[in-house]
Amino acid sequence: MQKYTDYNEKIDDYIKKNYLDKIITSFVRDCNPIAIILFGGFGRGEGSIRAIDGKPVPFNDFDFYIVTKKKLSDEELDIISKNASAEIGMGGLEIAYFPEQGYDSKKFFHVDARCIPYSELGNLMKIQRYYELKYGSQVIYGDETILDRIKEIKPGEIPVSEGLRNLFNKLHTMLLGLRQEYNEEQKKIRVFWSYKSYMSICEALLILDRKFAPTSKERARIFSEIYEKDFPDLHKKIPNLAKKVGKATKFKLKLDFNVNHEWLWNETLKDILIVFEYYIKKITKVENVAIAINNVLPYNYFKPYLKHKIGFNFFPAQYRLNIGYFNILKKQDETYFSPLLTWKDVGLRMILPIYFLLKYKQSNNESYLELAYWELKKFIKVENRDFWHLKERALKAYGLYYEQRLL
Repeated sequence: MQKYTDYNEKIDDYIKKNYLDKIITSFVRDCNPIAIILFGGFGRGEGSIRAIDGKPVPFNDFDFYIVTKKKLSDEELDIISKNASAEIGMGGLEIAYFPEQGYDSKKFFHVDARCIPYSELGNLMKIQRYYELKYGSQVIYGDETILDRIKEIKPGEIPVSEGLRNLFNKLHTMLLGLRQEYNEEQKKIRVFWSYKSYMSICEALLILDRKFAPTSKERARIFSEIYEKDFPDLHKKIPNLAKKVGKATKFKLKLDFNVNHEWLWNETLKDILIVFEYYIKKITKVENVAIAINNVLPYNYFKPYLKHKIGFNFFPAQYRLNIGYFNILKKQDETYFSPLLTWKDVGLRMILPIYFLLKYKQSNNESYLELAYWELKKFIKVENRDFWHLKERALKAYGLYYEQRLL
């Protein structure tokens, strides 16, 4: 029997019958796929669950790749995902697109469906996502040999940009986890996101060290062995980072929310900012984060993505991403022309105001609010320098940009 969690066969069987089989039925009805691949935590056999009324309930989301004859549009995938979420009694919304709403685990549990046409399986980018698809997922419907069509990807071939993207995403969720008041659900997801940040720190550093692995357990093990030796400067600043990664991994496998969410968030923020600044300096050779992101990374960060996705790695390729973001703003009645005034991709640069807002929460230094304000003005309307307003604007911009589903 296939493994979906770190628990026993009885729980895995319950997850299969009450969730995965229903999702499969929904997918088959909607798009008749060649194969369905379970990706993410459940695909690795490391899915997170919690007990509700004595029954195991998946926490956060399910991730899938659907292999089809032809490419499905984002609109089609949205419908397929929503139908599958409804089939298992979940709301199907993605919290990143609704940052202003309070978190509700049922409402924001979503079935994330991505599509790969059968003809493209042998030509996938050598990035973390497809490395995990090749070595850390499982086929739950259709052609069981489908993963063999994906070419070999070695850990050393994953671009260091992937590690930085991991950290970008977790800085976003750290900001997303900040609220003026918290209900019990919001406290739980804040704990979950904090621990997930440590796991992403581990992933990023292993990519930088060319020692990435398919599963969270294996990554935590490797990191504990190499951290002090391979990252001596970082080890001096955070000597117990490997232990924190190990604890976060255990949490992901067996959820236990019995921790002070405020203390954990503050501890995680301190550590991820140190790692983020270290990583930026390591790959750009520039000390100043703003200079590195605005003036160095636009020339190399997107190289592995744009060259594959658009066919060339030239400045107009990034400008095309800005046009896509502008069009999404327009659809949302957020028309704003500033993103069109430079070729440098806003998706890369919009991490800066998030970084500055988190630095402000860490230090209470008002100058970071000023910096966040001026960076945000480059790609979305802002009205004042109040932290909560800037937070809402930064999260709005981030969510709208990633509606483009570049990967």
